[in-house]
Amino acid sequence: MDRVLGTAIGIAAVCLILSIFASHLQELWASFSARRASSLEMSLRNMLGDEQLMKAFFAHPLIQNISFSPTKTSFFRGNAPVAPRPSYIPADQFNKVLQSVLVTVNNLKTADLPGVIASMPDSPLKSRLRTLTIGIESDVKACNSAVEKWYDDTMDRLNGLYKRHTQIALFYLGLVLALLCNVNLLRVGRTLWTSEPTRAQLTSLAEQYKCEGTVNCANEKYWQARHDLESNLALLPIGYQSLQVSAYFSEARNDKHYPWSMFGMWAINLTGWLLTAVAISLGAPFWFDLVNKFVNIRMVGQKPPSAKGLAPDSESRS
Repeated sequence: MDRVLGTAIGIAAVCLILSIFASHLQELWASFSARRASSLEMSLRNMLGDEQLMKAFFAHPLIQNISFSPTKTSFFRGNAPVAPRPSYIPADQFNKVLQSVLVTVNNLKTADLPGVIASMPDSPLKSRLRTLTIGIESDVKACNSAVEKWYDDTMDRLNGLYKRHTQIALFYLGLVLALLCNVNLLRVGRTLWTSEPTRAQLTSLAEQYKCEGTVNCANEKYWQARHDLESNLALLPIGYQSLQVSAYFSEARNDKHYPWSMFGMWAINLTGWLLTAVAISLGAPFWFDLVNKFVNIRMVGQKPPSAKGLAPDSESRS
């Protein structure tokens, strides 16, 4: 059982380290490309359905106060907004700004939401707002709550879409990391299964990651020990031993099983790299939780200290 847990902890620790690195790269790319701001702008455009309302909405002082200019030096811009845009808007603030913009754009005299909806000219937005407030037209508070819930539901769907895009980005980043660092989960798993020193080293690293914010976690010795473990994973089959490609191919051709031996090796490599990419796409929080669970199971399953030394004392007390 200890062998199985050690192998599982080792694989989870390797995936955790790679996932943390891939997540940092993904967040860096997301900040340069202003993905959150562009996704929010796209959702608001679909909700409002009017370009004039969109311009007035983003020009409102409350929105300008939480808007930031995107990075202009990045070549990852893509569909990033060119003007300052917010990456997040609270539901109550969206509702207030929307009402203010509707009153201003349509030159309305009323200020309460049911009156604003009734006085608006026909448009897709008016149809949506009237549908949201059917049966509660006389209750201003309920109408405001309905609009805020509409916004929150839209943001929930947007967050789900953003997470799916993030997972796809992590998969491709994981595949690049697997190829560049030659991290093959099949070979890593085999090494962990057959090598007890490797399992012990990865288990020690996992226990360092399990540190839960106590005084010892802030100690310099803790971080030094964790850095030493991360920097000395030489027992794992990670990285390329040599870049002598011609020597490798000549050696492979001399194999009596050529070309099947080479085909089998590359099949294992590609499968292992793809498994690594899929594992990284699950994200660092997933592997962090899994490492904690495996370490807790292992610690619970450890054999308790012997009570042989306590026997004389108990006899003497009796």
